[in-house]
Amino acid sequence: MKASELVASWTSHDNKRLTSKQVSIRLPVHIAARVFGLCDMFPNKTRTDIIADLLNSSLEELEKTLTHQYSEDDEIDVINGMGVYPNTGSFGDYARAVNKHYAELEKELGNETPSTLLPDCVSRPIKRRDEENDF
Repeated sequence: MKASELVASWTSHDNKRLTSKQVSIRLPVHIAARVFGLCDMFPNKTRTDIIADLLNSSLEELEKTLTHQYSEDDEIDVINGMGVYPNTGSFGDYARAVNKHYAELEKELGNETPSTLLPDCVSRPIKRRDEENDF
């Protein structure tokens, strides 16, 4: 979610699932004042909702800066003419760590077979052998 979409999100109702354990953090004063100001402006949203949305927006922006890399030698599957390759860039490392923690958190909530949250592979069209030597 983009930062520009947060206000629209905060004026509507949603049912986000929360972790089973509370995460406690201390904020710098200038950030806490901004969060509390948003809480005053949107009293129908909890502080948790607002902080979670702000973090989500920032994480999505950060994820766009992470690199996607793959090696055509490491193809793991072919789906509809697309090769699926392990992402060896920083996004792949991040996605694997996120998926590990996501699975643990989902299991704490009773979901024994969680899906992945982020893709840790890259899909690319497969080059035909006759295309490799084109001049």
